[in-house]
Amino acid sequence: MGNATSFLFFSMAITSAGTPEQLTQYFIPADLEVVIVARRSNTQNIYLANTSANALLTGSRKVLIPGQSTSMQVDDTSKIWFDSDNTNDRLEVTVQRRPSTGG
Repeated sequence: MGNATSFLFFSMAITSAGTPEQLTQYFIPADLEVVIVARRSNTQNIYLANTSANALLTGSRKVLIPGQSTSMQVDDTSKIWFDSDNTNDRLEVTVQRRPSTGG
């Protein structure tokens, strides 16, 4: 467990397809975002959700195909659950400053 203050990167592997896991816990300040990428070398989809149960439900999870990414605004990375169709596929997690929207 730690705090992300400006930039953070880590990678996680699926240890058992069909068994949801939580991201490693890091507390995220309000001006940062979490970007999750399904590695291009993955062979199947990665699933993201807000609970273990939702990570298993087709209508309640975000699907990332290999190479696809999404950004999330959360205060704690362990609130993100993930699963995959294939054991050993990986996701990359980057915590970064939110892009400026101008103004």
